[in-house]
Amino acid sequence: MEHKKNGFSLVELLIVLGIIGLLMVIGVILLGTARERARDAKRLSDMQFIKQAMEDFYYNNNKYPQAPTPVTLGDVGYKVICAGTPNGFAETRSACGTGTVYLDPIPTPPEPQPAQLSGYIYTATNPTATYTLDAALEGAVNGLSGKIEITPGGLIMKQ
Repeated sequence: MEHKKNGFSLVELLIVLGIIGLLMVIGVILLGTARERARDAKRLSDMQFIKQAMEDFYYNNNKYPQAPTPVTLGDVGYKVICAGTPNGFAETRSACGTGTVYLDPIPTPPEPQPAQLSGYIYTATNPTATYTLDAALEGAVNGLSGKIEITPGGLIMKQ
């Protein structure tokens, strides 16, 4: 008389666990890539919002907000873009007085930030003509990677 075993063999269990482990590794890798792309998409979107606020400011004031030395937008003193201050930036909406508010609050970049450049860096050495807004991407988006820059002329990749 033959005795029939019920259940799985050790080899079968190891194969199933190996397949599940492999699928989990692939899922974690894909999830990490998706998160990186989402953060980069937010950075690009934020920069477009800031660019639009700068253009609206320029349209109404015939100049861009003033920052002859690079400043990190969103930091102390640079959280709101408005016309009620001497340089076009304020800490709070109420600090803008009766001036038009163009962006409140200035968006902050998602964490973690790329090592190449932290934050959105704004400079307007000639505020009546131009400005630069610098940031960095973690990965590649639409052919852009590394450090990027927005000017009134558009978006470019910096070398």
